[in-house]
Amino acid sequence: ALLPVMGERSNGEGVARLSGFCAGPAVSRATAAAQTLVVNGRPVADPLLRMAVRVAFRDVIPQGRHGIVALFLDLPPEDVDVNVHPAKAEVRFRDADGVRGLLIGALNRALAVGAGHATAPLRFSQHQPRPGLRLVHPAPRPTGFAEAQLPLAAPPAARVLPPPDRYHGPFAATAPAQNPGEFPLGAAVAQVLDTYVIAVAADGGLVLVDQHAAHERLTQEALRDQMLAGGVRAQPLLLPAVVDLPPPQVARLLEQGAVLAKLGLDIEAFGPGAVLVRALPAVLGAPDPAALLRDLAEEFAELGESTALDARLDAAIARLACHGSVRAGRRLEQPEMDALLRQMEATPRAATCSHGRPTFLKLSRAEIEKLFSRR
Repeated sequence: ALLPVMGERSNGEGVARLSGFCAGPAVSRATAAAQTLVVNGRPVADPLLRMAVRVAFRDVIPQGRHGIVALFLDLPPEDVDVNVHPAKAEVRFRDADGVRGLLIGALNRALAVGAGHATAPLRFSQHQPRPGLRLVHPAPRPTGFAEAQLPLAAPPAARVLPPPDRYHGPFAATAPAQNPGEFPLGAAVAQVLDTYVIAVAADGGLVLVDQHAAHERLTQEALRDQMLAGGVRAQPLLLPAVVDLPPPQVARLLEQGAVLAKLGLDIEAFGPGAVLVRALPAVLGAPDPAALLRDLAEEFAELGESTALDARLDAAIARLACHGSVRAGRRLEQPEMDALLRQMEATPRAATCSHGRPTFLKLSRAEIEKLFSRR
């Protein structure tokens, strides 16, 4: 599960170089004990470096969990003071902001690998009931894929979908996986419990995708990209919506009006216990304004007034992504499932959702054979 970490930064007088490894977001620990940080050959437990690691993993692992890293920082001796702690466990950097930025940037690049490179372990129970399996209409069979023989027991009976001549879904139309070797997540073959997409990978392995968690990450990254480009695109409502909320929540939302505007939310006061919603983020489709604003108000209350603007924006984007995502229990057509897989492969940090949960699990052919004692 390890990913290489590389980066360097020049301050005009010398170069700071970072190397090492970090675990993918599907693997985390309850404490920071699995974080090894070495500065100029000396192991340290420096709070600035620990904080940089925590910030880099903040959006890809669950709150309260810690990433796994082994990082080696080398920089000119004059740029670091090793005599600020009796046990030399902490250091002082001449360019603290530069070092922090180097670690966060390098870790973010490593964690933004393609979705096919990070997996989470699978656990099976022999006593769980057989789930309902819904077969999708088969796309043109990718080269090298064997005919799938799925003996199905009834009930429940499998629901075979008609050919997907037309559909109106949340994903951009993409071509079917004609050559699975190009696609780490392979081709979709079925949907289980109207929540999980089953795909066959190019190496013969099986991929199980949580459609809500996956689309949540896709939505979050789309919102983040728009934010970095100048602001989230807003979609004016044909008829403004009046949302009734407790007066403290109304006041809190109005205080954060500048933040909400950057996120594509246009609201204004509408009496002491209500707000008028004139526009919502376009990428979210048509979410429930009341539920969305209620969650944002609670998020701002939890963050507190002292939280930096960037942190408030990140937290709000994660909340928006959850409201704009395909829900569990929604049936997806074949083109939608294949489009979901292709977008996951092209999206940074797609292996986990906004809350740090895995978006997919992959069982390789070798692991399948081992489960059946063929290895």
